[in-house]
Amino acid sequence: MPITSIFAGMKKLRLLFLSILSGVLLAFSWPEIGWVPIIFIAWFPLLIVEESLLQESRKATNAAVFGYSYITFLIWNIGATWWVVNASFEGGLMAFFANSLLMSCTFTIFHAVRRGIKGINTAWLLPAFWIAFESFHHNWDLSWPWLTLGNAFAGTHQLIQWYEFTGTSGGSLWALLVNIGFFEAAKRYYAKDKAFPVKPIVRALALGLLIPGAFSLLMYAETNDKGNTAQIAIVQPNVDPYNEKFDPSTTEQQLDNFLTQAKTVVDKKTDWLLGPETALVGSMNEAEIWKQSRILKLSAFADSFPRLNVLTGIESHRFYLGKENKTITARKAGGAENVYYDAYNTAILLKKDSLRLYHKSKLVPGVEQMPFPAFFQYFEDFAINMGGTTGTLGTQKERTLFIGLKQNGIAAPSVCYESIYGDFMAEYVRNGANFIAIITNDGWWGETPGYKQHLAYAKLRAIENRRSIARGANTGVSCFINQRGDIQQAQPYWQKAAIKQDVALNNELTIFSITGDLIGKSAIILSLGLIVFAIYNSLKKKKNKIQSS
Repeated sequence: MPITSIFAGMKKLRLLFLSILSGVLLAFSWPEIGWVPIIFIAWFPLLIVEESLLQESRKATNAAVFGYSYITFLIWNIGATWWVVNASFEGGLMAFFANSLLMSCTFTIFHAVRRGIKGINTAWLLPAFWIAFESFHHNWDLSWPWLTLGNAFAGTHQLIQWYEFTGTSGGSLWALLVNIGFFEAAKRYYAKDKAFPVKPIVRALALGLLIPGAFSLLMYAETNDKGNTAQIAIVQPNVDPYNEKFDPSTTEQQLDNFLTQAKTVVDKKTDWLLGPETALVGSMNEAEIWKQSRILKLSAFADSFPRLNVLTGIESHRFYLGKENKTITARKAGGAENVYYDAYNTAILLKKDSLRLYHKSKLVPGVEQMPFPAFFQYFEDFAINMGGTTGTLGTQKERTLFIGLKQNGIAAPSVCYESIYGDFMAEYVRNGANFIAIITNDGWWGETPGYKQHLAYAKLRAIENRRSIARGANTGVSCFINQRGDIQQAQPYWQKAAIKQDVALNNELTIFSITGDLIGKSAIILSLGLIVFAIYNSLKKKKNKIQSS
């Protein structure tokens, strides 16, 4: 074997090791998995890999960058979200491989643009492409934004109080800029570039780490809950979602048990009673919902207290007569000619002989939604069954507010998965919500980091909008979260519980509530411009080469 082949093999092993190391570091920077400061060096090994390939004279390095980065991102996805397989093994594998594919494509595009532009400091372009990917990943049918870099700081919310200005994109930018700064400083140092002021750059990086954190700690110390208060009670019924919850023979008993628990915390001063997602299972026809015995029983309970609003989850459906009236998500009713229906995961507000419905609109891909239903509506049978209604559910375009009796609170109803979407939840707040009500199940994942991460992400929504949160979870964790992200009265996982607390109702808007994900939208525009410029630059070089030959 030629000696050059041996050295080439050693280089490949080195790049493989660095790719694996980056994936491990990313996984161990995640909430409930490891230690968040690791996020500031986690990209460092992968940046070395990309730079090493960029310096090669051959142009065909895109495939190599894709391969090495895919290893990194697959390790990250599995290491941080392995618990998904507890709900569905097939769905978990699909999430791991598909999300890693999207991440690798993004990183490869960044590499291709670097090669096209040929600048010295083009590593600094990575945040534009990555944050553009994250923003896009929040807003399409294959959305899975669990690993948005800014989410890594959910376990240390005291350090990211400035999310009220930037949202999670600010955290992603922070993590990437520090990683690239360390990388550039190390690169110039080992290249013995005397023109590059290494020590000042290192000091600047240290300040880049310290200043945002210190500023946040000051904000944390100065932030207090704002607004009048409403008394909110939460019931955590703890019904096994696999073996009991969706059993038709238990539906009446589940409601009776829920009301029994509610009576221990609800009184004449209580403004809101919060139950979990799909507390009332067994789909109800929305056109005849007042004929449902369980709705009547729950409404009677609400009417027995002068101020009470009951907010909980149900399964519901709506019929359409004729193809011309149906939505893209409607399915054909079995045994009926030309009759279609939409199935919904629904939040319901009951108050004084009236009700209001909100249909969950951020759906879990592969479980509640077949991606791109206009094209894949005939593959509904392949949806993953996690109990209850499966296949593509119906959604709604607007964010419905739940306005309490006598204006004793305006709730933003968030059903489970929706609470991880910052821009989506900010729309509620812009519309007038003064507190957030999260209803969820969280029993699918068992005793894993999954339900803990989901809880931690809720703190980010509190900070972004400075809104108090009441969180009702079937198996836990039910709790309250104040306007600076502190969790209060967290109940043990997989236990019955009932709690209540006075919650502040804030009507003021934060910068993020007003603008939404401005950094993400700007990153999309910038990255598209960079791609166009790189293509133009490459074509110009080819033209000059042809003319000179």
